[in-house]
Amino acid sequence: MASRYAQEGGQLLQQGQPAEAVKSFQKGLSIDPKDVDCLMGLVRTHLSTGAAKDAEGAVTRLLQVQPGNTEAQAHLAMLKAQAGDPVALVTLKALAAAPTAGYFERFNLGTLLAERGDLEGAKAAFEAAQVVAPHSVYPHFELGRIAVQRKDMAAAAVHFQQAASLAPQEALPHLMLSRAHAANGAIGPAIAAATRALEHAQGRTRVAVLQDLFRLYLQANSQDAARRTILELRELEPTQVRYIHLHGLASMLSGELAQAKALFGEALQRAPNQWDIRHSLAQAHEALGERAEARKLLEETVAAAPNEPGPTNDLVRLLMGDQDHARARVLLERVLEANPQDALTHLNLARATQPFDRAEATKHARQAQSLGADATVKDQASQLLTELSG
Repeated sequence: MASRYAQEGGQLLQQGQPAEAVKSFQKGLSIDPKDVDCLMGLVRTHLSTGAAKDAEGAVTRLLQVQPGNTEAQAHLAMLKAQAGDPVALVTLKALAAAPTAGYFERFNLGTLLAERGDLEGAKAAFEAAQVVAPHSVYPHFELGRIAVQRKDMAAAAVHFQQAASLAPQEALPHLMLSRAHAANGAIGPAIAAATRALEHAQGRTRVAVLQDLFRLYLQANSQDAARRTILELRELEPTQVRYIHLHGLASMLSGELAQAKALFGEALQRAPNQWDIRHSLAQAHEALGERAEARKLLEETVAAAPNEPGPTNDLVRLLMGDQDHARARVLLERVLEANPQDALTHLNLARATQPFDRAEATKHARQAQSLGADATVKDQASQLLTELSG
C-alpha cells in the first residue's frame, strides 16, 4: 500500500496542484528515501510540468531502488530520446512491445513518435495504451490531436467527445471538441462544448475558450452573446487592442454603427500601424454615409497593405462610383498578382474592365464564378456574364 505522502501527493497532482504534490512526495522521501511510490509520483509530476531534468533525476533515483521497474525505464528512455539519444527510442519500442507492457510504456512511445511526426506509429501506440487503460482520458485526447493533424475532423470529434466524457471537469477536451465540431460545420454543438469548457477553464485556457466562443456566436448570428463574450475578454485584458477591435466588429454587426466607429477609433489610436483596424474604421464611416472619411481611410489602408484584397476591393467600389475605372483596374491587378484565387477581386476587375475590354471582363467574371465560395459573388458574376454576352 502506498504511503500517506504518496497518496496525498497523487491526489494533489490530480487536483492540478503540482507544486504542492512535489512537496508531499519530498516529505515522504525525507522519511523514507526508498519510497518507490513517492519517487514515481515525483517523476510523473515533473513530467507533467515539463521539468525534464528534475524528472530524469527522480527516475534515476527510482531505478537505483528498483532497477526492474518498467514504467521508470520507459520514462527514462523517453527523456533520453527527447534529449537526442538515438538508442533510447529503440529501448522504448522494445519496452512497449513486451507482452507485459503497461500503460506508460505504450503511451510514452506514442508521445515520442507523435513528436517526431510518425503519426501512424503514434496512433498504434496510443491505441495500445487504451487497451491497458480504457478509462484514461489521455490516449483519446492524443488520438484526437492526431486526427486533427490528418484533417479527419469527424474522427477528431469522436475522440475528443470520449476524452470529454472521461474527464468532464477538464476544460481542454471540451475546447478541442468544440473546435472539431466547428471544423465540421456543427456550430450549435461547437457552442455547447465551448460553454462546457468555459465552466472549468482558468487562466490562458479561459481566454482561448472566450475567443472561440466570440467567433462562434458571430457565426451563429448571436450578437448579444458575442457582445457579452467580448466584454468579458476586455475585462480580463483591458489593454488588449485586438479585443477593442473585435468589440467594434460585434457592434457593427449589431447595427450599432456609432459605437463601432468609436471603438475602431480607440483601437486605431492605440495601434496606428494596424491596417486592419483602419480598414474597419473606414467601413464604419461608409456605413454611416461618411463617404469622404471612408475614402481617405481606405486610401491610407491600401497604401499600408497594397496586396490585401479587402481594403482594395472596398476602395475600388468607391473609385468606380466616381467612374475612375482605370485606377481601379491598376489596384485590382496588383492584388490579383498576389492573390490569384480571390473571387471578389476577379469580379471587381471584370467590372472595372467592362468599359474597355469586354473579352477581358468576361474572363475575370468567369473566374469569379468558378472560384466564388460566397453565393453572392457567384450570383453577381453570373449576372455580369449575362450583361457581357448581351
